[in-house]
Amino acid sequence: MWIFTLKLPQLLRLKKFQYRMLTQGEIEMCRTVFGSLIQYQKVKIVNQPYLPWQPNNMFMAPEGYIHIRDLHFKKDYSKENIIYRGIFIHEMTHILQYQKNINVLLQGALLQFAHYFSFGLYNPYKYIFTKGKRFSSYNIEQQGDIARDIYLKKIPNIILYD
Repeated sequence: MWIFTLKLPQLLRLKKFQYRMLTQGEIEMCRTVFGSLIQYQKVKIVNQPYLPWQPNNMFMAPEGYIHIRDLHFKKDYSKENIIYRGIFIHEMTHILQYQKNINVLLQGALLQFAHYFSFGLYNPYKYIFTKGKRFSSYNIEQQGDIARDIYLKKIPNIILYD
C-alpha cells in the first residue's frame, strides 16, 4: 500500500507541490480591472490541478486559489505574453466571485454541464456586451471573459461601477 502512495503523484503526473502569492506586477495588473475589490494578499497560485482530470491547458480558480498544472505555472504572469495575462485576469475574476461568496465551483459545474449536454451549442463564455447591463447580470464565465476584455481595452470597465 505504501508503494502505491509513493507512486500516486507519478501516476497522476503531479510535480512537486509549489504555491506562491501574487507578485506586485500581477496585483498592479489586476488593479487596472478590479481596483481594490479583491483581497490580493489572500490569493495563492498553486502548481497542482484542482481536479485530477483537469486538462493540461486548463486553469481553475473555484475556491480562492488559482490551480494550474506545472507546465503553465509561471513566476509572474504580468511579465508573460498577452494570452497568459488574459487567462490570468479571467481566473482572477473567479477569485473576486469567490471572495464575494459566490459558489464558483457549483456555478461553473452547472455551466459546463449545460455546455456538454447541449453538445456544445451553448457556450457559457460567449457574451454580448450591452451598455448599461450590470456586470453581475452575466454568468461567471462571461464575467471572466468580460474582465479579460476590459484588461485588453476592448470594452469599458463595468466591474468598478457594478
